[in-house]
Amino acid sequence: MRNNTQRIYERLSRGEFLSVDSIDSSIRHLYGDIEENVEDYTDYFREIGLQLESGNGYFYFSRIGENRQTMEQKLESFSKWLDYLDFLKCYDQSFTAGYQFRKSHLTEQISLDIELREKANHLFKKYGVGSNIEIVTKLLQEMQSMGFAECVSEQDETYKITSAFRYVEELVDIIQIANEDEVPE
Repeated sequence: MRNNTQRIYERLSRGEFLSVDSIDSSIRHLYGDIEENVEDYTDYFREIGLQLESGNGYFYFSRIGENRQTMEQKLESFSKWLDYLDFLKCYDQSFTAGYQFRKSHLTEQISLDIELREKANHLFKKYGVGSNIEIVTKLLQEMQSMGFAECVSEQDETYKITSAFRYVEELVDIIQIANEDEVPE
């Protein structure tokens, strides 16, 4: 077992991502350690039923041989992230890894853009989140808990999108490619 195995497990087992471009040096350190020793980590985690996966600048876990209930939960979570991505791309088409924005600007744009407001109201309706600031706060909490966004300035509430956000974008691309491959009857 390597020195960082426990810290990597603790983060990734909660469904979080480790990104190469994190502002947190400890996350970048863990990412670098995995990258340098990917075979060791992959073998170790496989022994405990976890698959170490990598994307373009990020690592995450998937489970080997997941049951149907777990797959259904993942599909529900993915559906939620499709809505989030739709909302964020409506806010700004260039919203992707490396993008920075202020919480106040996103909140203001919801007030100014009817389509964005409708999408925002749809995001957290079942949680009773109503005001624009509550919606943006909840979305940012979700994005931060997954490792998709990090606060780069608490003073003006500026956020940066990490490489892990590409995970959601890549899943959407896979769906679009699959739909394009379907032959109409």
